[in-house]
Amino acid sequence: MSASGSVRRARRDDVAALVAIENASFPGDRLDRRRFRYLLAHAHGVILVDAAPDGSLRGYVLLLFRSNSPIARVYSIATHPQHLGQGVAARLLQAAEQLALDHGYSRQRLEIRVDNTPSRTLFGRHGYREFGRYAAYYHDGMNALRLEKPLQR
Repeated sequence: MSASGSVRRARRDDVAALVAIENASFPGDRLDRRRFRYLLAHAHGVILVDAAPDGSLRGYVLLLFRSNSPIARVYSIATHPQHLGQGVAARLLQAAEQLALDHGYSRQRLEIRVDNTPSRTLFGRHGYREFGRYAAYYHDGMNALRLEKPLQR
């Protein structure tokens, strides 16, 4: 499958596809339709999607901004299982980093499961480093790694 397509801001009409990606990607702690609609309308942040040439969504990243802070937060990032290994998450991560820079943020943080080896590899390749942990962070009691990357132009 071709990697061509585009990264763009999510729209209200993307909610069903966002929920489908979320449900296919995570066993628990999922965002639902209502939460995605709220985030699109009211959150201090942006949802970016990777859209295939046919318009279908391959993945998303939810980036949150906090006023009076130099840190942007990747709240969630997911690739539909049918598109794993095609660079979707890397494209989304790079777009999120650029957007954070464009909004004046100098660092980006996120949390991932300690047992999520593919994500650990992805974020490590992109310069994220561990700066802490949360015990029993996820619905099943799994710990989380806290990662951060300084952003530069």
